[in-house]
Amino acid sequence: MEILRTRLRKMREMRKMSQTTLGHLAGCGQTKISAYESGKSRPLFQTLVHLADALQVSTDYLLGRTDEIEHKITLEDVLKNDEIDLILKYRELPKEKQAKLSGIAIGMGE
Repeated sequence: MEILRTRLRKMREMRKMSQTTLGHLAGCGQTKISAYESGKSRPLFQTLVHLADALQVSTDYLLGRTDEIEHKITLEDVLKNDEIDLILKYRELPKEKQAKLSGIAIGMGE
């Protein structure tokens, strides 16, 4: 599907997301995003839903059923890519390490 791969890349770039960030948010990884954008693979239905959610668009938009892009405030509107990556890495830590890191960050701000 030419339209899917084109719109996927267009929206990712418009949202200033890397393939890695989008892959993480959609739960499929950077390699899959690359395959979708190059047309080598097509996402499964649930992955398509996750991609649409991460990009803040409808699945109908990604599939070419509508041309309307509903703009919603996204993480990229308020955070830089390195800040998003930091948050995502924080979420992957065990709870005790999250607590320790939060304590360090709070202490540095004082």
